[in-house]
Amino acid sequence: MRLVLIAEAHADAVSARRLADRVLIECGPDWVADSIESLRSWTGLDADTSFTAWHDLKRHTKSHSVTIHGRNRGPDHTAARRALAVAVFVAKETRIDAVVLIRDLDNQPERRMGLEEARKEMAPKLGFPALIGTANPEREAWILNGFVAKSDSESRRLEQATNRLGFDPTRQPYRLRGDRRRFAQDAERDIKRVLAELVASDSVASDSGRKQDCLQDTPLKVLVARGGETGLSDFLQEVHSKLLPLFDSVPVKPCNALDP
Repeated sequence: MRLVLIAEAHADAVSARRLADRVLIECGPDWVADSIESLRSWTGLDADTSFTAWHDLKRHTKSHSVTIHGRNRGPDHTAARRALAVAVFVAKETRIDAVVLIRDLDNQPERRMGLEEARKEMAPKLGFPALIGTANPEREAWILNGFVAKSDSESRRLEQATNRLGFDPTRQPYRLRGDRRRFAQDAERDIKRVLAELVASDSVASDSGRKQDCLQDTPLKVLVARGGETGLSDFLQEVHSKLLPLFDSVPVKPCNALDP
């Protein structure tokens, strides 16, 4: 099963793969969990890459002589059409089972609308499902959704951040700022700064591992319950409804792991 992933950066791709695999494992039949590594392969548009970056799509359209026609219907609309059009072309030569589009909204909700419009327009040409995952405002919001204090020091840092911000950043990270276009007085709401504060440790490696724990160890129920405004819940549900059926011919049933 070849799953093509379009993301902004390596970290975004890793997060999306980890979350999607969790849904497949925890919501699918036992045999999926037992052999997930042999059942699916995450690639970019080029089969020998792990993902394709959004900024690299123009190169792909040029190399495959793909032309995009029609009116631009908002941010990311053309980029998404370009990604799907190239995937359709590639699928004629090498199999593609699904395409997953991962994008940060950066406090621009219209980006989601552009992606959905592109998927709707391209649907008649697609021979595979297209999934959309939009992090509001950035991927760090999904990590914050999964942050559960594991020590007294983490509990204190979360309490301090909550008191300073006036809201719990693990439950309302969408209220943080995800772009660089802000006034100096908004700096304390920078989502990367808040996340770094919560996972602070003595080494970068430890920080990175702690962030991964937030997506890997926190129950999916918690991620769904907290991720309604960050786009995380929607992404997990899309994986369940659009991706899981590719692995099992039996109609997909409601998943207790996704029931908040």
